[in-house]
Amino acid sequence: FHTPDNDRLAIPGFRMVDGPRGVRAGDATAFPVGMARGATWDVELENKVGAAMGRETLAKGGNVLLAPTINILRHPGWGRAQETYGEDVHHLGAMGVAFITGAQEFVIASAKHFAANSIEDTRFSVDVSVDERTLREIYLPHFRRAVQDAHVGSVMSAYNLVGGHYCAENAHLLGDILKGEWQFSGFVESDWFLGT
Repeated sequence: FHTPDNDRLAIPGFRMVDGPRGVRAGDATAFPVGMARGATWDVELENKVGAAMGRETLAKGGNVLLAPTINILRHPGWGRAQETYGEDVHHLGAMGVAFITGAQEFVIASAKHFAANSIEDTRFSVDVSVDERTLREIYLPHFRRAVQDAHVGSVMSAYNLVGGHYCAENAHLLGDILKGEWQFSGFVESDWFLGT
């Protein structure tokens, strides 16, 4: 990641601020949800939204913005459906890269929720059974673009399990793919409360 002034990020520890719809720290701008922004297909506008949220995060004393949500929308009843851009992996990648690039002019962005997170009611216990091809063609391409194209500084792991292992402790997702194949050099944080 880069910022106009990297010294601003040299503060001990990280101050993480949610979220995908705007900075959740006191009075702040409420932006349209990701689904509405995704419906515009306007990557230039999304870059400006990312920059505005990044600037506001920094102004609020944060240095990590917990956004964007780039999970693929598999079911409209998913509780986080409104946070993501849609159901097309190319579109998710393009919008996510635009947001991250804008936000990281000021702070560290955190692409979330890695990976295969698309259900709400059982998100703490569901074990997603997915073959490797589907994982790589449907659930991971947009995260790969966040890492390789936008150089996202942080990735948030999902609550769910994939292949019998929780995402925050999943050696295949985090070690083999994210850190290994994609050469991700940033940090991974778990989702809150029941994330590990």
